[in-house]
Amino acid sequence: MNNQKTNKDKKAKIGGKIKFNVTIRNWIHQGFFYLDKTEMFYRIVWELIPFTFLMYVLNLMGSSSWLYSILLSGFISHTLNWVFNDNFWTCIMFTFPKILNPGEKLTIKYLSNLQRRTNNNESISGCMIYGSLSRGEWQIKSDLDIRILRKSGFLNGFKAYWFVFKERFIAVLKKQPLDIYLADSTLFLKKMREDEFPIFIKNKDFNLKDEYKTNKVTDFSKVIKLNSIN
Repeated sequence: MNNQKTNKDKKAKIGGKIKFNVTIRNWIHQGFFYLDKTEMFYRIVWELIPFTFLMYVLNLMGSSSWLYSILLSGFISHTLNWVFNDNFWTCIMFTFPKILNPGEKLTIKYLSNLQRRTNNNESISGCMIYGSLSRGEWQIKSDLDIRILRKSGFLNGFKAYWFVFKERFIAVLKKQPLDIYLADSTLFLKKMREDEFPIFIKNKDFNLKDEYKTNKVTDFSKVIKLNSIN
């Protein structure tokens, strides 16, 4: 409980102070060492692609300093990854006291659309919500803690990662604070808090059903109040 309280104290609260240290820390690490293997691999790839391109462009422009080119290319590629391939709005909301999530109505709409997108993706076997929503404590400064469980196989891994990548982009456009990660197996889900029994958006994995002992899936097209789901 002391660790949970400490983590909450690091986040900006309504009427409190701006927490620039949240943004700085998040920009630096971007949750990299938290990632499961598939997402870690593709995160590195998406860091290297813009870095290599920018280095090539700077070389064509005749940049005289390799150190300058490396530092500038690294900064830009890392920032692009932070905005489009990390949990950007969650970081912004936890930095600035006046930044809130879109509200209950729009959050339910987002989750309903997310459910439709996951159900249409055959590489995904599970989609779960943890965090404050699973504890029935969702409020205007809450983000959405979502984990996507992929099916086995290289192609499924790529498709599921691409889904998560696009979902983060959608969240940026919708200004939806989203904490989403891709899991290779249910072992990754053991990182979640024990008091956060997931709300299932999709549940079509035998191991997932065995882990949580449930077949229940919430139909978000019928949800009215987020804290009354369970």
